[in-house]
Amino acid sequence: MSNYLNIACISYSPPSEGSDEEVVPKVHKDLKELVGRCAEATRPDLIVLPETICRNYAEPVPGGPTTRLLAGLARKHDCLITVPVRQREKGKIYNVLGLLDRRGKLAGVYRKYIPVFPEFDKGTCSGEGPVAIPTEYGPIGCAICFDLNFSELRELYKPLAPKLLLFSSMYHGGLVQNWWALDLRSFFAGAVYRGAPCTIIDPQGTTLAESNNYVPWAAARVNLDFEVIHLDKNGAHYGKIHRKYGDEVRLVTAGKVGTSVLYSESPKRSAAEVVAEFGLVRLDEYFNWSRQLRVEHL
Repeated sequence: MSNYLNIACISYSPPSEGSDEEVVPKVHKDLKELVGRCAEATRPDLIVLPETICRNYAEPVPGGPTTRLLAGLARKHDCLITVPVRQREKGKIYNVLGLLDRRGKLAGVYRKYIPVFPEFDKGTCSGEGPVAIPTEYGPIGCAICFDLNFSELRELYKPLAPKLLLFSSMYHGGLVQNWWALDLRSFFAGAVYRGAPCTIIDPQGTTLAESNNYVPWAAARVNLDFEVIHLDKNGAHYGKIHRKYGDEVRLVTAGKVGTSVLYSESPKRSAAEVVAEFGLVRLDEYFNWSRQLRVEHL
């Protein structure tokens, strides 16, 4: 069944002057204003914010001042929102991406898997690995900045099969963002520091929205009820699907990569049910079958 949500990824950089403690009130003031403007313009179900938004200031998550502020904004604007700060817990420091639900309650926390070397100098500990944070839209994965460089983390996410991955960062990552979306068969929502665009990318690696020098957020309405398939063994069925279901099923075919995403746009049936009805082969099933064919023909 269709599973729509409006995503907004906000670009922001904390002030560079002043101590970490002095910066926090300024950041909180900026967040109230920026989140308010974004919420008014986009009516988001989910807001993603950039990494370590209060610089090196470490605080509890939940319970810290930034979590309390963002929880209030989540309730005010009726949306999920991320908490990207340095978490202090039991004498240890982690670079985290927390996720608050619409009531401002903590749904889950992801800890940066591989901090970059200056973070270790500041006492940052490594995270345990991937997470699938439960939400009203299904499980959501996360990654933070330097994590994007490590294929082993992406491989660890594949068994969790998140339909959406949140990326909170200082840097952009370029085409690697698109590769993560394509390789995980997942939407990708990235919020980065000012100077590079925030991005929302679909499961075929196609960029759907970017922030720019005039609008400091990327916003898009996405549907998480989808299945990624290949044109081979499936394309011949597309006409039959269109004739039977019309606009209740949407097929989006990206150029060059040979894939399609099948979306259910109806509350009557899921994308998985349409795949089963027409005997469609999912992308990873097709690739695994092709590997087996190779072995059989050796």
